[in-house]
Amino acid sequence: MAQIIPLFKRMAQKEPDKESWEGRKEKFFSFSMGDKAFVVPAVDVAEVAAFSSLIEIPTNSEIVSGVVNVRGTVIPIINLRKRLGLPKDFEIESKTKAIYFKPKQDFFIGMIVDNIDFRLTEGIILPKSASLGDSNNNEEVIMEEKDTNCRFKVFLIDDLVKPDEFEEVQKVLEAF
Repeated sequence: MAQIIPLFKRMAQKEPDKESWEGRKEKFFSFSMGDKAFVVPAVDVAEVAAFSSLIEIPTNSEIVSGVVNVRGTVIPIINLRKRLGLPKDFEIESKTKAIYFKPKQDFFIGMIVDNIDFRLTEGIILPKSASLGDSNNNEEVIMEEKDTNCRFKVFLIDDLVKPDEFEEVQKVLEAF
Protein backbone atom coordinates (compact mmCIF):
# COMPACT_ATOMS: atom_id res chain seq x y z
CA MET A 1 0.00 0.00 0.00
CA ALA A 2 1.45 3.34 -1.02
CA GLN A 3 1.79 5.83 1.78
CA ILE A 4 0.36 9.32 1.58
CA ILE A 5 2.31 10.58 4.57
CA PRO A 6 5.93 9.46 4.10
CA LEU A 7 7.21 12.96 4.85
CA PHE A 8 5.51 12.89 8.24
CA LYS A 9 6.96 9.44 8.90
CA ARG A 10 10.47 10.72 8.17
CA MET A 11 9.85 13.67 10.50
CA ALA A 12 8.75 11.35 13.30
CA GLN A 13 11.21 9.50 15.45
CA LYS A 14 12.18 5.91 14.69
CA GLU A 15 10.13 3.06 16.10
CA PRO A 16 9.97 3.60 19.87
CA ASP A 17 10.83 1.07 22.51
CA LYS A 18 7.25 0.38 23.64
CA GLU A 19 8.43 -0.86 27.02
CA SER A 20 9.75 2.55 28.08
CA TRP A 21 7.23 5.16 26.92
CA GLU A 22 7.51 7.34 30.01
CA GLY A 23 9.40 10.61 29.55
CA ARG A 24 9.88 10.13 25.79
CA LYS A 25 9.42 12.89 23.29
CA GLU A 26 7.29 11.79 20.38
CA LYS A 27 5.41 13.26 17.43
CA PHE A 28 1.66 12.62 17.26
CA PHE A 29 -1.42 13.11 15.12
CA SER A 30 -4.47 14.14 17.10
CA PHE A 31 -7.91 12.83 16.23
CA SER A 32 -11.37 12.79 17.71
CA MET A 33 -14.11 10.22 18.04
CA GLY A 34 -17.35 11.45 19.51
CA ASP A 35 -16.53 14.02 22.16
CA LYS A 36 -13.12 12.52 23.02
CA ALA A 37 -9.72 13.55 21.68
CA PHE A 38 -6.81 11.16 21.29
CA VAL A 39 -3.29 11.23 19.91
CA VAL A 40 -1.58 8.47 17.97
CA PRO A 41 2.20 8.24 17.52
CA ALA A 42 3.02 9.25 13.95
CA VAL A 43 5.27 6.22 13.56
CA ASP A 44 2.26 3.93 14.14
CA VAL A 45 0.24 5.44 11.29
CA ALA A 46 0.66 3.96 7.81
CA GLU A 47 -1.80 6.34 6.14
CA VAL A 48 -4.58 8.82 6.80
CA ALA A 49 -7.25 9.18 4.11
CA ALA A 50 -10.78 10.25 3.42
CA PHE A 51 -13.08 7.40 4.26
CA SER A 52 -14.22 5.25 1.36
CA SER A 53 -17.28 3.03 1.44
CA LEU A 54 -17.33 0.21 3.96
CA ILE A 55 -18.06 -3.28 2.68
CA GLU A 56 -19.92 -5.03 5.47
CA ILE A 57 -19.15 -8.70 5.85
CA PRO A 58 -20.92 -11.40 7.84
CA THR A 59 -18.86 -12.11 10.93
CA ASN A 60 -19.36 -12.91 14.58
CA SER A 61 -16.62 -10.46 15.47
CA GLU A 62 -17.49 -7.58 17.76
CA ILE A 63 -14.43 -5.67 16.61
CA VAL A 64 -14.50 -5.99 12.79
CA SER A 65 -17.02 -3.65 11.14
CA GLY A 66 -16.17 -4.62 7.55
CA VAL A 67 -13.44 -4.04 4.99
CA VAL A 68 -12.38 -1.34 2.54
CA ASN A 69 -10.40 -1.63 -0.66
CA VAL A 70 -7.54 0.86 -0.79
CA ARG A 71 -5.77 0.75 -4.14
CA GLY A 72 -6.21 -3.01 -4.39
CA THR A 73 -5.38 -3.79 -0.75
CA VAL A 74 -8.20 -5.18 1.40
CA ILE A 75 -8.07 -3.57 4.83
CA PRO A 76 -10.30 -4.67 7.73
CA ILE A 77 -11.95 -1.79 9.57
CA ILE A 78 -12.10 -2.21 13.33
CA ASN A 79 -14.45 -0.49 15.74
CA LEU A 80 -13.01 0.28 19.18
CA ARG A 81 -15.54 2.97 20.08
CA LYS A 82 -17.29 0.94 22.80
CA ARG A 83 -13.93 0.01 24.36
CA LEU A 84 -13.02 3.72 24.44
CA GLY A 85 -16.25 4.63 26.24
CA LEU A 86 -18.08 5.94 23.16
CA PRO A 87 -21.34 4.90 21.50
CA LYS A 88 -20.56 1.90 19.28
CA ASP A 89 -22.07 3.31 16.08
CA PHE A 90 -20.49 6.05 14.01
CA GLU A 91 -21.86 8.45 11.42
CA ILE A 92 -20.12 8.95 8.11
CA GLU A 93 -19.80 12.66 7.34
CA SER A 94 -17.67 14.74 4.97
CA LYS A 95 -14.95 15.19 7.62
CA THR A 96 -14.86 11.48 8.51
CA LYS A 97 -11.40 9.99 8.01
CA ALA A 98 -9.83 6.57 8.16
CA ILE A 99 -6.54 5.88 9.88
CA TYR A 100 -4.64 2.84 8.63
CA PHE A 101 -2.20 1.10 10.94
CA LYS A 102 0.31 -1.68 10.43
CA PRO A 103 0.56 -3.24 13.88
CA LYS A 104 3.11 -5.83 14.96
CA GLN A 105 1.23 -8.32 12.80
CA ASP A 106 2.12 -8.10 9.14
CA PHE A 107 -1.15 -6.67 7.77
CA PHE A 108 -2.96 -3.36 7.69
CA ILE A 109 -6.02 -2.52 9.77
CA GLY A 110 -8.08 0.63 9.65
CA MET A 111 -10.27 2.62 11.97
CA ILE A 112 -12.89 5.26 11.27
CA VAL A 113 -12.46 8.53 13.17
CA ASP A 114 -14.64 11.62 13.19
CA ASN A 115 -11.86 14.11 12.56
CA ILE A 116 -8.07 14.25 12.41
CA ASP A 117 -5.60 17.08 12.71
CA PHE A 118 -2.98 16.65 10.01
CA ARG A 119 -0.35 18.72 11.81
CA LEU A 120 2.21 16.90 13.88
CA THR A 121 2.11 17.65 17.60
CA GLU A 122 5.18 17.13 19.72
CA GLY A 123 4.62 15.89 23.22
CA ILE A 124 6.11 14.21 26.25
CA ILE A 125 4.83 10.88 27.56
CA LEU A 126 3.81 11.26 31.21
CA PRO A 127 3.99 8.65 33.96
CA LYS A 128 1.01 6.28 34.01
CA SER A 129 -0.10 7.81 37.31
CA ALA A 130 -0.87 11.14 35.54
CA SER A 131 -4.55 10.74 34.63
CA LEU A 132 -6.76 13.01 32.55
CA GLY A 133 -8.89 14.08 35.49
CA ASP A 134 -12.14 12.48 34.32
CA SER A 135 -10.51 9.06 34.12
CA ASN A 136 -9.69 6.71 36.96
CA ASN A 137 -7.64 4.39 34.77
CA ASN A 138 -3.97 4.77 35.65
CA GLU A 139 -3.04 2.25 32.94
CA GLU A 140 -3.60 4.84 30.20
CA VAL A 141 -0.61 6.34 28.48
CA ILE A 142 -0.94 10.14 28.55
CA MET A 143 0.82 12.72 26.39
CA GLU A 144 1.29 16.34 27.36
CA GLU A 145 1.63 18.66 24.39
CA LYS A 146 4.93 20.51 24.37
CA ASP A 147 4.78 24.05 25.82
CA THR A 148 1.09 23.71 26.83
CA ASN A 149 -0.94 22.07 29.56
CA CYS A 150 -3.00 20.04 27.07
CA ARG A 151 -3.11 16.32 27.84
CA PHE A 152 -4.40 13.56 25.59
CA LYS A 153 -4.86 9.82 25.87
CA VAL A 154 -2.33 8.09 23.62
CA PHE A 155 -3.95 5.61 21.24
CA LEU A 156 -1.68 2.55 20.99
CA ILE A 157 -3.18 0.06 18.53
CA ASP A 158 -1.11 -2.89 19.75
CA ASP A 159 -2.31 -2.29 23.32
CA LEU A 160 -5.99 -1.69 22.50
CA VAL A 161 -6.55 -4.67 20.21
CA LYS A 162 -6.26 -8.00 22.02
CA PRO A 163 -4.26 -10.90 20.48
CA ASP A 164 -7.40 -12.98 19.86
CA GLU A 165 -8.96 -9.98 18.09
CA PHE A 166 -5.94 -9.76 15.80
CA GLU A 167 -6.62 -13.43 15.01
CA GLU A 168 -10.22 -12.52 14.08
CA VAL A 169 -8.90 -9.79 11.77
CA GLN A 170 -6.47 -12.28 10.20
CA LYS A 171 -9.36 -14.70 9.52
CA VAL A 172 -11.27 -11.92 7.75
CA LEU A 173 -8.25 -11.20 5.58
CA GLU A 174 -7.83 -14.89 4.74
CA ALA A 175 -11.39 -14.90 3.39
CA PHE A 176 -10.24 -12.47 0.68
